[in-house]
Amino acid sequence: MQTEEETAAAEEPILEEGSGREQQRPVQQSLASSLCRESHWKCLLLTLLMYGCFATLAWCALCRVPVLGSSITLGADEDATSAAYYNEIGYLESPCSSGYVYIPLAFLALLYVVYLVECWHCFSKTAMLAHAEFQEVYERVQRLQQATPCIWWKAISYHYVRRTRQVTRYRNGDAYTTTQVYHERVNTHASSSEFDYARYGVKDVSKELLDLQLHPAVRLRFTKCFSFSSARAEAAYLTQRARFFGENEGLDDYMEAREGMHLKNVDFREHILAFPDPAHQPWFSRHRVFWLASAFLLSWPLRVVSEYRTAYVHYHVEKLFGEDEDGGGGGGGGGPGWKRGWG
Repeated sequence: MQTEEETAAAEEPILEEGSGREQQRPVQQSLASSLCRESHWKCLLLTLLMYGCFATLAWCALCRVPVLGSSITLGADEDATSAAYYNEIGYLESPCSSGYVYIPLAFLALLYVVYLVECWHCFSKTAMLAHAEFQEVYERVQRLQQATPCIWWKAISYHYVRRTRQVTRYRNGDAYTTTQVYHERVNTHASSSEFDYARYGVKDVSKELLDLQLHPAVRLRFTKCFSFSSARAEAAYLTQRARFFGENEGLDDYMEAREGMHLKNVDFREHILAFPDPAHQPWFSRHRVFWLASAFLLSWPLRVVSEYRTAYVHYHVEKLFGEDEDGGGGGGGGGPGWKRGWG
């Protein structure tokens, strides 16, 4: 079993001698780590409850319990008058013979429907992920590294207006009209700006992604972040940001501030599921295998196997500002001052 130290060592990037980029490789999860990452406890709980219903039905079919019954015996006395005698006798019968067997059957049917809905929810989350080949992932990473960053700010000034409207309500089957008071947001001004870093320059310091082909499936998550290598570049960013929001702050009663970073001319996707050949996926990732296992209540073991066989990568696309600035002024340090990121 993989320990925490081994997992941390696997996630630690390796800087190759003579190379300007750190290396990052997919992390193969241990069985315990895969269960901690995604336990699928809802599926496990529903499966165990259905197994309990099956065990109850088997107990009803196989178990026999003694039941006391009565029988009528007719006899004759000296006056030829008949009399009835009730004798208690014991016999074996199923404990669910009086209709109680329908209780676990009803629970089983209800749980199976809920179980299939949960399986569909899990299936839809995976089906919505973008599928790609390993070579396409390498090309996408290269485009992300070469893309030009754009740090943007946006300010929206707005206020609220009190309005009324007529609504129809129902009480005891009778309809009546009443006046409802609500507040509507009205945007009055919107402005946007970008960080001007032409004097300071930018450099991509993202890691080099390797060894995807060593795994049958890799789930990748991409995030964007930026940092500064000099105090002047950092101060310029903070000054431009404060100036922009300061100019838009008093235009109305309220101001909504937004900021972020996007990469120009690149289709950025946060989650990607990569295979050696998406047309021929591993057996544990095929749709038919998933639904066949789900029909026979084996969805949870299949999910555990899928999580265990899938490697994970959290790849940061990082841009470093301040590379072209002269090192003699401003107190620029040797490393990044601070980092900020967006998913």
